[in-house]
Amino acid sequence: MPDPAPRAWLDAVRSWHIERLAAAVLLSGLVATAAISELTRRFGVAQYARQESSLLTQVSDAIHARLEVNAAALASVVALFQASSTVTRAEFGRFYATLAIPSSGRDANGGLQGLGFARLLTPAQVAPFEARMRTEGFADFRVKPPGPRPTYSAIEFLEPENVVNRQALGFDMATRPMLQRAMQTADRTGSATLSGKVKLGLEQRPLADDPPGVVLFMPIQKNGDALQGWAYAPMALKDLFDGVLATVNQAALAGATVRVIDRTSGEPASLLYTTAKQGRDIWERPTDAEETLELAGRRWGVQVSLGSGQGNRYGLSPTFWAVLICGASASLVAAMAAHLLAINQRTTREALAVSEEAAKERALASTVFDASDQGIVVTDPEGRILMANNAFTQLTGYRLSEIQAQRADLLKSGRHGPEFYHELWQAVLQRGHWQGDLWNRVRSGEIRRHHLAISTVRDEALRPRYLVGFLQDITERHAAEEMVRHQALHDPLTGLANRAQLMQQLERDLALAKRYGRAIGLLYLDLDGFKEVNDRYGHAVGDRVLQLVGQRLQEVLRQSDLLCRQGGDEFVVLVPDAGSLNELVTLATKLAEVCGSSLGDLGSGIALSASVGIARFPDHGHTIDALLVAADNAMYVAKRTPGEQVHLAEPSPRSSS
Repeated sequence: MPDPAPRAWLDAVRSWHIERLAAAVLLSGLVATAAISELTRRFGVAQYARQESSLLTQVSDAIHARLEVNAAALASVVALFQASSTVTRAEFGRFYATLAIPSSGRDANGGLQGLGFARLLTPAQVAPFEARMRTEGFADFRVKPPGPRPTYSAIEFLEPENVVNRQALGFDMATRPMLQRAMQTADRTGSATLSGKVKLGLEQRPLADDPPGVVLFMPIQKNGDALQGWAYAPMALKDLFDGVLATVNQAALAGATVRVIDRTSGEPASLLYTTAKQGRDIWERPTDAEETLELAGRRWGVQVSLGSGQGNRYGLSPTFWAVLICGASASLVAAMAAHLLAINQRTTREALAVSEEAAKERALASTVFDASDQGIVVTDPEGRILMANNAFTQLTGYRLSEIQAQRADLLKSGRHGPEFYHELWQAVLQRGHWQGDLWNRVRSGEIRRHHLAISTVRDEALRPRYLVGFLQDITERHAAEEMVRHQALHDPLTGLANRAQLMQQLERDLALAKRYGRAIGLLYLDLDGFKEVNDRYGHAVGDRVLQLVGQRLQEVLRQSDLLCRQGGDEFVVLVPDAGSLNELVTLATKLAEVCGSSLGDLGSGIALSASVGIARFPDHGHTIDALLVAADNAMYVAKRTPGEQVHLAEPSPRSSS
């Protein structure tokens, strides 16, 4: 009879191996679960960071865009004063009306409380200024607060005209130290400057319930003369940032906390705005995402922290806990199965392979993008569309079944050349990302302005595997910005360039002319008899005359020439790459002739003529001011000389030498 001891020993060894296998399975499962859970957690952290970064970018871009729009509106005020010798209260009111800034709605006016002008006064000018203001209907007007100062900066205009703004007239903002520093910086730099946070009540000691805000200043100088004053725009911080956030994706903003902190160098940090409930906000937490904006001389830090319903900063999302619990449970079940069925090693190995494959599939599934209100499209490295979310189909009008496997360039609008798309793809392939604004043609045929951000997803060997595009429609915002830019550079009556655009173009053309040895022509034209037309037929006919004259002058000029309405009945023509003096005289004669031709149905008794002064670089001056003065003086010589409509400027001493 065989000895049972060796068999028992063999069974014990086999049992030990089985138990060891079960322990190994359990340990492997827990390790795999831990690895997958960590990948899921990291993905959650990355996803949270992407959402937070995307929201931060949206908020920062919206703040920057809103302040650019407000600064453009303020620049148009500067252009108004530079284009006119004097600006009356009625003219300022009509100009403000042309900007079409809504006066109601929390975010309709971009936080602007108004647009105004503060005049710089010496002590000797205060009394005459107060007397003039009283003759304009402000019986109790005075410069306030009273008291001797080296200079004064009294508010002369402030629109929209209402009870509160009328009370602000005459206030000297330089008596408020924060505003005084901003005004001095604007004067020193010649550019737009923001103040720090102040109470917007225009008194030396503002009331506690006055809204906090900031004030944007721009200096007003004319023809390089001394400072005349400041154009300014007070902005209520709550209205400003509430309006900004109204343009940001509301689904991404829900539950999030947004803060704006003034971190200007040399000043203590100041909380400008927060969406957190009062008393519950800690705004100096190092974990919050922050972006610094350089805005008109100030440094603003924009912070964003997502709400509890938008994920977890540390990746401890429900998905993470589900993967952890399911993985641990699966590992325990697998260990029990291994303890019962570990006799067949092959079966156990296959089960582990299936488990690992399932884990990979779960990891892949967890990386698939979630539903988003931003348009998201996933392509292969060749640009063929693999997947798109609902927001993308809503933005483009294409169903996924229509565009799947097609190239993403089906959205090309035709407004960008091949070099644009070449640079885009080079950035994606070389740097792994690209972002910018472009025009796309959607399914309906409409061309829309989109903001596109493209990122590359790489495999373990760092080869591009997917391209992920994030699409946002910015058509309306772009149109609003373009309208403000156009108004800042064009005359509202004739649609011609205004003085601000003339000075910009003249500066560029003069620099090119000096570099390449070219000539520039400057023609200063004044309508003779226009005042009589206004007096006899009224301003409506006078405005129509100016429009018709502007159209006729434009028809005589080349496409490269710039026609500008200088103000009143004066026009200026900039001729880049000008010909000889004789050619400029011929052109000026043609311009004078069209001004004197019949004006059709406007009135049989309307008779106009024109006096034209000509200046040419380098013959009559080498600077902008010298050329403008030379052309202006030549025009007045033509006006005073009977029978002469065109007159050349006198050569400058530098040109003669």
